[in-house]
Amino acid sequence: MPARRAAEIRAALEDALGTAVDAFPSPRGIRISAPAPASDDWDRWRKTIEALRDADAWGSSDTGEGPQIWATVEDGVSP
Repeated sequence: MPARRAAEIRAALEDALGTAVDAFPSPRGIRISAPAPASDDWDRWRKTIEALRDADAWGSSDTGEGPQIWATVEDGVSP
């Protein structure tokens, strides 16, 4: 179930990042996004990447408001 898996990833990211994480529907499933940790915060990055491992796809981008991390959980895809 993508919704449950997305909720688990979102909760793990909130725990890793210590901040709220957005989740919203996308054309193929659910997209999760949040501000990226500071580049020198290795412990927070380790926890963040651990949380992202269960996503179908993940990455980062710069939105002009600073680096963001994102993950997608696609409909019909199982881990």
